[in-house]
Amino acid sequence: MTTLHFYYNDVCPFAYRVRLALAEKAIPHEAQIIDLQNIPDWYADISPTGKVPLLKYGDDVVWESTVINEFLEDVFPDPPLLPRNPVVRAHARIWIEYCNSTFQPNCCGLVFELDESQHEAIRTALLDSLTTIEKALSETTGPYWLGDRFSLVDLTYYPFFEHMPALTEYRGFELPKSLSRVHRWLEAMQTRPSVQVNRQPPAFYIEAYKPYVEGRMDK
Repeated sequence: MTTLHFYYNDVCPFAYRVRLALAEKAIPHEAQIIDLQNIPDWYADISPTGKVPLLKYGDDVVWESTVINEFLEDVFPDPPLLPRNPVVRAHARIWIEYCNSTFQPNCCGLVFELDESQHEAIRTALLDSLTTIEKALSETTGPYWLGDRFSLVDLTYYPFFEHMPALTEYRGFELPKSLSRVHRWLEAMQTRPSVQVNRQPPAFYIEAYKPYVEGRMDK
């Protein structure tokens, strides 16, 4: 069997996505944490970007969290984390793209933006994207994005919600209680074994983000 090597950082939400996929599929792998402030020379030699997450599968390297998770879906198809129906599968990919292009930049931007004059606009955009997520979840019958079926969509979004205590601590942003369907989804996510073995307490993220919000560290 080809050995799967996984390189990650325990603060990185993108790497968290892959950690969840590996746990959901119970894929044997060797994991190694990369210090992004002191990247080893050997890692720079195998990573085209110097970032995490990254998979090394035999002699092949795959990077970018969304691509990695689809790669895992192709190589380790059971249990499936994308629907077989082409239309539903396409819709799942649309919501993954929405996370990457809209929700995540607003969520992370509110923490990383040091210019306070920009915060109100980012806050408004983040609330708009959360409203869109609430509407999407309200159209499903089960606890997850695809109803009763857990999927790559769920694990794509979840890490950013686990990081939200940092937004509350440093930017005074709290997930609105009115988003009842989002809260229901979040509660369902927190019961999954894959989340329970990987999750960190709020204090972990608050401490991890402190150098960024104080301008003492690059993103």
